[in-house]
Amino acid sequence: MRHKNFLAILLLVLFWSCNQSNSKKGELIDFIPKESKVIFKISNFETLQSDLKNNGIVSALSETKVSSYFTKDHAIFKYLKPKNESFLCIGNRNDSITDYTFITRQDSTLFVTDSIKNRSIETLKFDGIALQRVTIDNKVAYTAIQDSVFMVSSSQQIIQDILKGKTETNIDIKKAISIKENSELTTVINNPFVFTSDSTKIQFASTMALDVSVLPNALTATGVVLARDTIPQLLNVFEGQVPQQNDLEQIIPSAAQFAVSYTYNDAIQFTNNLKNFQKKQTEGDINTLLGSVNEFGQINLREGNAVVLKSIDVDMTNEALGRFVSENNTYRETVIYDFNQPKIIHQNLAPLINSTTLSQAFQLDDFFVITENEATTQAIITAYKNNDVLGKGHNFEDASEQLSNASSILVYALGNQITTSFAPYFSTKTASEIEAINLQKYPLAMLQFSYDSNFAHVNLACKEASSEKQKTGSVTEQFSIELENTILGQPQLFTNHRTNGKDIVVQDIENKLYFISEEGKTLWTKNLKEPILGKIHEVDLLRNGKKQLAFVTQNTFYVLDRTGNNVSPFPLQFKDEITQPLAVFDYDNNRKYRFIITQGKEIFMYNNEGKIVKGFTFEKAKSNLVLPPQHIRMGNKDYIVIAEENGHLNILHRTGKVRVPVSKKFDFSEIPIEEEDTNFVVITKDNAKISISQSGKTTTQNLDVSNSYGFVVNGNVKATMDDNLLRINGKLTELPFGIYTQPQIFTINRTKYITTTETQESKVYVFDNTGNLLNGFPVYGTSSVDMGALSSQRKAGIVTKGSDKELILYAL
Repeated sequence: MRHKNFLAILLLVLFWSCNQSNSKKGELIDFIPKESKVIFKISNFETLQSDLKNNGIVSALSETKVSSYFTKDHAIFKYLKPKNESFLCIGNRNDSITDYTFITRQDSTLFVTDSIKNRSIETLKFDGIALQRVTIDNKVAYTAIQDSVFMVSSSQQIIQDILKGKTETNIDIKKAISIKENSELTTVINNPFVFTSDSTKIQFASTMALDVSVLPNALTATGVVLARDTIPQLLNVFEGQVPQQNDLEQIIPSAAQFAVSYTYNDAIQFTNNLKNFQKKQTEGDINTLLGSVNEFGQINLREGNAVVLKSIDVDMTNEALGRFVSENNTYRETVIYDFNQPKIIHQNLAPLINSTTLSQAFQLDDFFVITENEATTQAIITAYKNNDVLGKGHNFEDASEQLSNASSILVYALGNQITTSFAPYFSTKTASEIEAINLQKYPLAMLQFSYDSNFAHVNLACKEASSEKQKTGSVTEQFSIELENTILGQPQLFTNHRTNGKDIVVQDIENKLYFISEEGKTLWTKNLKEPILGKIHEVDLLRNGKKQLAFVTQNTFYVLDRTGNNVSPFPLQFKDEITQPLAVFDYDNNRKYRFIITQGKEIFMYNNEGKIVKGFTFEKAKSNLVLPPQHIRMGNKDYIVIAEENGHLNILHRTGKVRVPVSKKFDFSEIPIEEEDTNFVVITKDNAKISISQSGKTTTQNLDVSNSYGFVVNGNVKATMDDNLLRINGKLTELPFGIYTQPQIFTINRTKYITTTETQESKVYVFDNTGNLLNGFPVYGTSSVDMGALSSQRKAGIVTKGSDKELILYAL
């Protein structure tokens, strides 16, 4: 099925499509033209005109066939002043001409023509009836009055038929109108239909009646759709089924264009109903598969389409699908299968499902997904693992307030698909003009049908996105790329002085170094002989704003420019092994760097020219260093901190002389020495927190924490991690159980972010400095992250590993 035709019903619902009539004395409903497709019952015409003018959706689609009847610019309607209830009926004379008929109670002020300029009125009499042909601004209409009922139409034939009693409103329309009797605006649609993929028209139901609310920032409706069991109608496929909870939004990517969900509780009866409707023999049997699910649907993405099955028995669904699949590969830790029956789902579920080229299958929790191609597969897996799905967004939250939790059919139209779905049904614009209509403020429309006995309850919601909620932002994946080999270590961001953004630097297990733009383009690679120790530092040796990469391997100290070339006089070669990552000090933030090379017990300090710094007297410790040397500034004092294997902590002047004597021995952990409240803080392997004053006095606090305890301080923000308990400035957040990386703190555009990654479920978490999880997190990632400001509107960027070879960049 062209599922967007359900949205046709939606604004078919608002502005287009319905049925018949005959004239019974004085009752407006009996004057409805026989061939009406859509009937609007209007309680207050003037109020409706105002509401439509102020509605954002209708304003964007103002040049339309039907909405023009409600504006004050229409040649005829701008002069109509009805005081009572009225009907506006729309029908098709032929494929190219649409006719309107307006019906209301006659009164002396309804249609006053005396003062109208550029008008002519001619009375036509024949076959015992009389009507008037009214021409205003070269627009012709036909009017008549009968039994105190005024009518005006674009068709002379329609007026003649009404006056001759050739209308007979069918009972379904009367029933539908009476159901919504006290509504300000009721829209009745006669014989609503949908199309199959081969453009065959299929009747959906007999009649639909909707109580439409036109608000400045929303278009909503509630109502019923009636079905007959005497003729084939698609709605009756759900006869005997109890509507189930719709969960498809939990897997619909936010970037999807369209989706539809169907639910049932009795698979045997449902499939029998569908076969009776199809009236043809289906090839292949998926009854066992359908018996293990209670919801299925289709998602349309730019990359292709996908069929989704929501399982109520995962083992049974796996077994039922097993005969159709064979394992192919994996993507982001999800097994991908080849699906060897590309048409079987469509053959059994048409016209509800229209995809005929299914080729891949995979499972995400209770959802089983079958897609048309690899790109669609990857898009859905990426969105699901990043929580970038419709159900996690504010737009769905706002729209779903209008809906029931359970329904037989739930249609989702997203983004510009809202426009392209229903604008063609009531717009005079061309396809390209329709696509250009801006409905960005209305990112989601949902239409819901909940089957009852021979009818279904209908709900429609299309709301303007809350500007306040929009400001909270979200996270989006900028790109993911695969390297030639498995990634070694952690990817890092590196400042690009040309764009004021970031590039990415990462090494693989073959020791190849990659330099990648924030658009995902590999700018250069460089083969190194050894793995990089620790992190790569940004430096500016020439002090001109152009950054270089500084790092060490086992025997080499490198400085590379951003094109991958060595910066003279580097690299420096070392005969003995370098045992700690490079440490870089910039005491006065003047780019007169001090580079510290560690070889076991020995320390060598170099300047920008690659020469040993004279005057630094600390050349050798008494035992091997267990952490890279650190520079800590407290007030106007500089301290160099060196931790030794024998437990001794050296706190030195810039010159290398002892500045703070410390007699206590420490069993150092891998957590660096931190500064907290003008004290040095050591976290030991046995989970003691030892604070050291600037005079050398120590205070010990035994922590009741796990062996995975993490501790980090950055300015006025402190974060700790104890198993799954994250504290940010004392605020506790209990995360799901798992194995988490050490917390990190980043400062970007004066905003601090705290990050950690759960490595079993591969989820990256980012919090603000008040301890609140940012909107859209967690996202998929398997390693610690690096963060920095991207060039695109100074967004915060997050780089992490995905699968073994995969590099992912996100943007806030």
